[in-house]
Amino acid sequence: MQIVCPSCTAAYEVPLTMLKPGQVVRCARCAHEWVPSPTALPAQPVAPSAAQRADTGPTSDQISLPMGWSPTAHQSTAVRLAWAGSAVALMLLGWAAYAERTPIMQVWPPSIRVYAPLGLAANP
Repeated sequence: MQIVCPSCTAAYEVPLTMLKPGQVVRCARCAHEWVPSPTALPAQPVAPSAAQRADTGPTSDQISLPMGWSPTAHQSTAVRLAWAGSAVALMLLGWAAYAERTPIMQVWPPSIRVYAPLGLAANP
């Protein structure tokens, strides 16, 4: 379902499962709080409006999402795979810098200053 901030007209795509009628949402762009139109939502009990609540910061009933973002299991898996891939790439880079340290020091002599404190400087 698409909701639009009445203050700054920012549009958000939010799954119906995340919204309940009467639920207060907060715009990620301007921080304006409002209750999305209940006509587009399925019928459920209405929660108190934002004016009836004390302003104590976001609660579990309030949503603040960037435009077009909605959390899914697929995105969570993709992020974990990206982190794992980055870790593997860094380990491979470290291994290559260790395994090929002599040719690296021959081609790029300033690298000796990196390898020497680690006790890995070989006489090139």
